[in-house]
Amino acid sequence: MTPTRTGDFVALQGIAGLVMIGLSWSASWLQLGVVGEFTFFPLWLGYILTVDAWVLHRTGTSLSRRGAKRFVGMFVASMPLWWAFKAINMFTENWRYLGVEHYSTVQYAIVASLSFSIVVPAVFETAELVATFRFIDRFRNGSRLPRLRWLPIVVLSVGIVSSWSLVLWPRYTFPLTWIAIVLTLDPVNHERGKPSVMGWPQRGDWRPVVSLALGALICGWFWEMWNDGANPKWEYSVVPFDFLHVFEMPLLGVWDTFRSVWRYSWRTSF
Repeated sequence: MTPTRTGDFVALQGIAGLVMIGLSWSASWLQLGVVGEFTFFPLWLGYILTVDAWVLHRTGTSLSRRGAKRFVGMFVASMPLWWAFKAINMFTENWRYLGVEHYSTVQYAIVASLSFSIVVPAVFETAELVATFRFIDRFRNGSRLPRLRWLPIVVLSVGIVSSWSLVLWPRYTFPLTWIAIVLTLDPVNHERGKPSVMGWPQRGDWRPVVSLALGALICGWFWEMWNDGANPKWEYSVVPFDFLHVFEMPLLGVWDTFRSVWRYSWRTSF
């Protein structure tokens, strides 16, 4: 595309994304019957398209432009990943969905899978946007993690133990929900020579790690905000931290999760 056509495409995609957000958000919070029930996917698709257009405007490239198959594949890969988190929640029982009682098993599976599909692309799009800002360059040349041959095995072992602890002692280990799968899969990715959370810090480049963390945090804010007035929706039960809520999420539950993530990542990285 020529620069003019690229600019027009960016503007068109961004406007389309914002329109999808506006219409879906309104229908969701106004709870417009069947229309309001099925706004989660178009709402987040609008978000993804908007952020993708913003990144394209700032850098001249974006996830969607670098490969349509890979971009669509992120939606597909996101489904089993979040079903895995839902399987963990069968033991921890930290959240539950309201307003889905009238769905059949097949309907629920389809709607849930479609909703789960936006998680990975939303986080990675937001992380890529965060990475376009200059402050991220401060993390380009940070401390290097040691290249220890046994480190991937240790991290993988911690991930497996963390996963089993969620099954055996869910009441006490539920904060591990958000890192057990990462600790299990990332060493495998690393050993295959693929981009990994473990690999970047070993080169002293903390930018992807910081960008992903901030991208997940930003997406988390929008997830909880848009969920607040929706139906169907989810709500949490994070005993004993079920008070001082940010929307539906208990604030101290967020802090406890953050503390556990930091503690375990520190132990397995240094």
